[in-house]
Amino acid sequence: MINVINFLPNDYMERRGRRRANIVCLIIGGVAVLGLGLVVALALVSMFASAAMRAVVEQQYVDASQQIKQLKDLEERRTGLVHKVELSSDLLERVPRSHLLARLTNCLPQRASLTGLVLKLEDVPVPVQAAAAAEQDKAAAKGGKNAKAATAKVKAWTFRVDGLAPTDVEVAEYMSRLSTDPLFREVDLQFSEEFPYREGVTMRKFQMSFRLSPDAERTLGPTVAPAATATAPAPVAKGES
Repeated sequence: MINVINFLPNDYMERRGRRRANIVCLIIGGVAVLGLGLVVALALVSMFASAAMRAVVEQQYVDASQQIKQLKDLEERRTGLVHKVELSSDLLERVPRSHLLARLTNCLPQRASLTGLVLKLEDVPVPVQAAAAAEQDKAAAKGGKNAKAATAKVKAWTFRVDGLAPTDVEVAEYMSRLSTDPLFREVDLQFSEEFPYREGVTMRKFQMSFRLSPDAERTLGPTVAPAATATAPAPVAKGES
């Protein structure tokens, strides 16, 4: 029988095992820390990338908002310019008011006078073109009662005159003269009633409405000749636009 003599200390193997275990633990811990560092680094990179992308998107939103605001400002300016152009075209007098006033005065019969004149720009219904009217007639023939009238609204100058006359004969004569005048259309008598002009004298107070012909400028020609002096009393005119 051979006796093996062990010259190593008794706890050498135990300490050697512990040392190996510690090294393995250190390696595993280092790998875990390294992996955790990589995860944190990736998370930070992703966060910075998201922040950069959000900043880019926010800047795009800001740029888009500024562009939309500029478009709205341009649209408002365009609308304002269009409104000014419409007002300018509406206020442009194709027929001088002084000439219209002279025509209204010259049409007055003897002993009749005007007491007021109101001039307004209003939307009035007018017939559409003949072709459109024909199409409307076809639609009316097919649709029956559901067909709409072939009319459209346009801006036109409308008149309202107030005056005094001795009798209804002068009122009818004035209305007839206005109806035959090519400058005026749709002359209508609103009312004619007795009016105590002064003690012992009764006259007829009347009111008429009509509108300016769309061909008034062409009717008068390129130049308007000075109107003749009226023999009737001068009216008191009021203009509204």
